[in-house]
Amino acid sequence: MGLLDNYTGIGMSPRPKFLHQDYMLHTAHAMYDEVFANGMIVRTESTVTDNWDDKAPDVIIYNRNDVPLMFLEITTHRECRKIMRKCEKLQTRFPDCKCFVFDYETRELFFLDVEQRCWLSSKYYDLSSIHLSQPLIHYIEFNH
Repeated sequence: MGLLDNYTGIGMSPRPKFLHQDYMLHTAHAMYDEVFANGMIVRTESTVTDNWDDKAPDVIIYNRNDVPLMFLEITTHRECRKIMRKCEKLQTRFPDCKCFVFDYETRELFFLDVEQRCWLSSKYYDLSSIHLSQPLIHYIEFNH
């Protein structure tokens, strides 16, 4: 499940599990008003460009010109490292875009620190986006 999977058409599988979908919807909903008030747009599973065959991270914050500013991938623990590698490749296309990955099974958030060439973990750092007023985990976590 994730960034590169082909979900086109009805019945394509595997689709993300319900909890994955719940995290996407909750995150976008939790940040929507703040993002919109600051002149940006938040979308789920939208392509990074206007090419509808391009990559589609789970949650993306765009500027008003549809340029991605931040993307978040939500994944299982088993798929986490694979998704991180895919995000690293995508981030090279959008060097100003900040990349986060959330492992919903361990509830651990990661941030791609491009300057240090490593992933930072929410276990050790308070991970934030410059586009949001609260640490990113505040928008992701909910009681389920």
